[in-house]
Amino acid sequence: MQERNTLLSPSLVLGLILGSILTFSGCARLHVEEGQAAFDELRYQDAIHHFGMAVQRIPDPDSYRKLAASHALINEPQEASAAYAILIAQPDATDDDRLAYAEVLFKQQRYTEAERLLNEVSQRDPGNEVAAALRQSALLAQDGSRDTSAFELEPFATEGIRSAFAPFRFGNTLYFTGALEKPGARDPYTDLSFTDLYQIPVSGGTPQLTPGVNGPYHDGIATMSPDGNLLVFTRSNHAPEKVGKLLLDDASVNNTTIFYARKGLETWSNPLEIGLSEGAHMFAHPAFSPDGKVLYFASDMPGGLGGMDIWKIDRNGDTWTFPAVNLGPEVNSAGDDVFPSLKGNDTLFFASDAQITLGGLDVLYSVRSEDGSWGTPVHLDYPLNSQSDDFCMSFNEDGKSGFVSSDRYGYDRIMTFKIVDRPLLVRGVVVDSETGESIPNAQVDLLDAEDGSAVALRSDASGAFELNLPHGRKFRAEATMDTYFAENISMETPADPLVRDMEVVIELTPSSELTNEEFASAIRPGDSFELPEIRWDYDSYRLREEAKPSLSLVAEFLRNRPGIEVELRSHCDARGSDRYNQRLSERRAESAARYLEDLGVPTNQVIPVGVGEAELRNECGNGVPCSEAKHQENRRTEFLVVRTPDREN
Repeated sequence: MQERNTLLSPSLVLGLILGSILTFSGCARLHVEEGQAAFDELRYQDAIHHFGMAVQRIPDPDSYRKLAASHALINEPQEASAAYAILIAQPDATDDDRLAYAEVLFKQQRYTEAERLLNEVSQRDPGNEVAAALRQSALLAQDGSRDTSAFELEPFATEGIRSAFAPFRFGNTLYFTGALEKPGARDPYTDLSFTDLYQIPVSGGTPQLTPGVNGPYHDGIATMSPDGNLLVFTRSNHAPEKVGKLLLDDASVNNTTIFYARKGLETWSNPLEIGLSEGAHMFAHPAFSPDGKVLYFASDMPGGLGGMDIWKIDRNGDTWTFPAVNLGPEVNSAGDDVFPSLKGNDTLFFASDAQITLGGLDVLYSVRSEDGSWGTPVHLDYPLNSQSDDFCMSFNEDGKSGFVSSDRYGYDRIMTFKIVDRPLLVRGVVVDSETGESIPNAQVDLLDAEDGSAVALRSDASGAFELNLPHGRKFRAEATMDTYFAENISMETPADPLVRDMEVVIELTPSSELTNEEFASAIRPGDSFELPEIRWDYDSYRLREEAKPSLSLVAEFLRNRPGIEVELRSHCDARGSDRYNQRLSERRAESAARYLEDLGVPTNQVIPVGVGEAELRNECGNGVPCSEAKHQENRRTEFLVVRTPDREN
């Protein structure tokens, strides 16, 4: 039998190789097309399958880009970072890819690696706001001195709800947005049911659907007018004729707008679109101001600063004022700024992914000043914020506890929070009013205006001092230093327990100003000044030794300016009879006047006046129990100008 020749011709071998390559390439293209369709329809699990198959055949950068993004969008940061690591090693990688990679590194708490990437982007593009904010966040996350004890958090049970978020409380009812694991129509983004608005007693229980609100697609993320008669909520922006059909495209299901419904006897009735819808743009996350006059919301509508921005419209009864107003760059960033809520009318809480963040969305707050402008957002530290998405914070009436949403467990969950009470750290500095330079070793006396307790301390070598004070209290602070006038300031600590520190600057005017002609020429009748050492012991009119250097300066000032006449107004505290205190204050004034006369001041320039207890600085009147520190505030001598060369009284 003739042996069979098993060798193939070169042309046949080449044909088989080319055929395999074409088949291989065609299969990759098919997976890319299927993956792109799934990505556009928010079917990210399907997109991961197809792009994963595609990159095994052809390592195309865009396929890796979509593969990584799909993993990130369904909260799989480890898989996303693996795909991004391959992507950014390729020459076609962009800085947007590096930013996206940094964001998923944040979710894994890999802040050092993220910082290196962000440094590279910032060096190439110094104006990149997102890179700058994320870099600052990476540095913050690595700061071991951060306050991690400000909050206590616990999960809030929502039995039977797979994904629960966006809580808001009205009375004893908690409303929230939820999605279930169930067969049938599902959101292609999460593979769960479309969201609905639920309600549950704040004390706990079984969640119930909020009646009259929920439709076949997304409903939720709601707020209620202060009178409880109007419910404003987020709903899928679908056409009425399409209701009942399964919609898989982003524009019809996941683009949302804002509706409102009125309270009926047993259900919310007649939901109507509020008037914001613009088709292709998203409107979501409504939140009323506590007075019900303003509705805040998030949108990617034209005129914003980045992705989603926070906007507002005014409400006047049953009407809304358009167009909407953007809250501006003080609040909004180049990224997404979403989920607004109000604590009082002037403190706005919201979530952002492009300001300070430990990963994904983090909660910040901004305080509105008297002129209507919003202050620089303040980031809330761990454990309120985490490497995962943390958002939609709302407070109970006590202002110290409430609810927040987080996906730190791998899915959205409602958490209760409580602010841990801690003293306020006051950072102060004493400076020279003329030069701006710090004043070391200045005496600082702090008096609690309510209970009269006093604290005495000195500024350090850099003029600084620190102390802890309770929130929501009024204080008076006096700073004194040799060769400076005393300075008294009123100080009120913020009541908000979230404010952990405040800064105070006390400016002292040099007493050498008394020899300054410009200072002297600016003095007018009725002007008063008080030197720090003119204080008196209880029930005494003996001049203290520490008062004499200051009186010497006054003497020189008056000798050189014979046209100026002053009253020495001496005061007592309220202890003792009015008559006795009047006489005691007169003796104090006379004692100071005699010392000035001994230093060569003509008697017609100095008028001693005893005020008695008629001009107390505080509430320590007759019969009122007060601390010695408060009584000392009242035992003082002031200098009041009553005549100058320019004008006589």
